[in-house]
Amino acid sequence: MFDIGGGELLLIVLAIIVFFGPKKIPEVANMVGKGMRKVRQAQAQFQSQIQNLEQEIRNVADSDDNKSGNKIENSNQNNYIIDSVIENSQSPNKKSSN
Repeated sequence: MFDIGGGELLLIVLAIIVFFGPKKIPEVANMVGKGMRKVRQAQAQFQSQIQNLEQEIRNVADSDDNKSGNKIENSNQNNYIIDSVIENSQSPNKKSSN
């Protein structure tokens, strides 16, 4: 994930010992672990909300298609729009080629 070698890892561990001291390391590690856990929970919750929103949009689009009678044409168009929005929301740092 981070591509850290053995020497770099050793340097990081030594820096942590110097900054915090050997007695504070368990407390710091515990705080970092709790912080990472909260970040992962927030990320999972955000992804879940996005997926629920995507499903809700698809359901509304499908129900609109059923009412209009042009189900296949409207469904393909709506799916293209939804997929484009989802793709753009997942990669906000991408610049358009226009």
